[in-house]
Amino acid sequence: MEEEDMEEGVGESSGPSPRAAAASAAAGLGYGSGGGGGGGGGFSTHGNISKAIYDRLVAIGNEEAISNPSLRLELDEHIERLPTSYSIDLDVNKPEEVLLHRRILADCADPDKRPIFHARFLRVESGSTPRENGNGGGFLPVNLRDDEFTESEPYERMMEDLSLERGKGGDDFEAISARRDPKDILVHEIIFSSNDKPKLLSKLSALLSEIGLNIREAHVFSTTDGFCLDVFVVDGWDTEETDGLLQKLKEAEAHSHGSLSNSTNSSASEKVLELQEKIGDSDFDRTLLQIGKKIASGSSGDLYRGTYLGVDVAVKFLKSEHVNESSKVEFLQEIMILKSVDHDNVVQFYGACTKHRKYLIVTEYMSGGNLYDFLHKQNNTLELPVVLRIAIGISKGMDYLHQNNIIHRDLKTANLLIGSGQVVKIADFGVSRLRSQGGDMTAETGTYRWMAPEVINHKPYDHKADIFSFAIVLWELVTSKIPYENLTPLQAALGVRQGMRMEIPPRVHPRLSNLIQRCWDENPHVRPVFSEITVELEDILRYVQVPKAGSRHPKAKIQKKSPR
Repeated sequence: MEEEDMEEGVGESSGPSPRAAAASAAAGLGYGSGGGGGGGGGFSTHGNISKAIYDRLVAIGNEEAISNPSLRLELDEHIERLPTSYSIDLDVNKPEEVLLHRRILADCADPDKRPIFHARFLRVESGSTPRENGNGGGFLPVNLRDDEFTESEPYERMMEDLSLERGKGGDDFEAISARRDPKDILVHEIIFSSNDKPKLLSKLSALLSEIGLNIREAHVFSTTDGFCLDVFVVDGWDTEETDGLLQKLKEAEAHSHGSLSNSTNSSASEKVLELQEKIGDSDFDRTLLQIGKKIASGSSGDLYRGTYLGVDVAVKFLKSEHVNESSKVEFLQEIMILKSVDHDNVVQFYGACTKHRKYLIVTEYMSGGNLYDFLHKQNNTLELPVVLRIAIGISKGMDYLHQNNIIHRDLKTANLLIGSGQVVKIADFGVSRLRSQGGDMTAETGTYRWMAPEVINHKPYDHKADIFSFAIVLWELVTSKIPYENLTPLQAALGVRQGMRMEIPPRVHPRLSNLIQRCWDENPHVRPVFSEITVELEDILRYVQVPKAGSRHPKAKIQKKSPR
């Protein structure tokens, strides 16, 4: 089964840990000039930043700092609740923002006040300032499977930069307003706080998009006691007043049936019962399953190696302590899809249990691990025939899925498992969707480095989104590099949205290079289908395997990359 998502540092947060990556991003990108989350502090410890904030409050004569002798200690406690990235992101020249964040989190402790929205006007930008094309806010991690299967704290999310163009506005808003051009862009800040939970950012992103707001920057943090503090810099609200904006936010949240504050809803519960009824126990005798050592662990799932009727298997458990109706639905939908498929390039399903306290899925054990680790952690480089054979297997498996109306929605090397003879099989159907389920798909589902632009932009999409993801996988196979390795995931998403693509090395076979470019075309209709891709790959393989005159047939090899 999957060893893939359990180490989803290989997905959204590849490379350093979330804390380290956040520190690197903040230091390198100069937070603060946009006016959203501050920045430029450069403090290495919570204590240093809290003292600097307190001293600055005293220096400017802040009433609370002067009248409250306990404030310094309270600031320490506030900053200790938040990740290191919060301290790095702060601007000591804007200490009142810390007091605001502290008050918002204090209010959030009252269940009757959740969720909390706070909005304020920041600045006006000239209409000539470059601005993105887009619908409004599709850049927050929607599929938090990348957080659910991570080695760090379950819901700690590193802050990411979404800035398109740093603001040039000043503080003299009244003077600016008097001479405002109709094309001027108004920039606001929205702060959100509630219980932290999986997929919260997905719902919040969709909500902001729904009311026409475009996210420029996002600074998102999780407290040690289970709350979130999310700071967004947005445009799209055409007046400086914020009462109407707050009202719109609250109405949109109410329209979503409280999904930002409640962990369950009746429709999800009904869906769980419906899926359980369809699945049953898959003719699976749990007493014959022997569980061996743990392979990997995440916040919502544990993966074990085991045996069933003498066959090596992989067993994925849904952790009971992180179960909610939404995670149950996702787990059950994966079982439904796995039960319905049978192909040499799709991981084989053996059974599942959904009646006991702990849900589990049993699939074949793939001894080679996942393709991401094979390429990027084991430092393998592949010769062209090997690349082509692996790509053909993936293409055939995906063609089978599409022929059966299954859209994977998270195709990436971490979800491709290697078996004996270098056979590669598609795995992890937790976010997959049947096209027959009806309705346009607009949910931003997947992993940013592999995600199609129409998905990032919350536009309707179909099976062609998988073709785009396949192009990124193909690029990985020919380069043995991590996609957009010098960018954070959200920066990569922003770049893809604006038309950025990775460079294909000139050494890559020209027909393969052309295929990659067609597969990641901005226009989904230009992208080929997998049946066409398979034919093209097989034809290229036949061509490269033809021995040249006077030479022996070359053997394809896997080599180790030279140390960087």
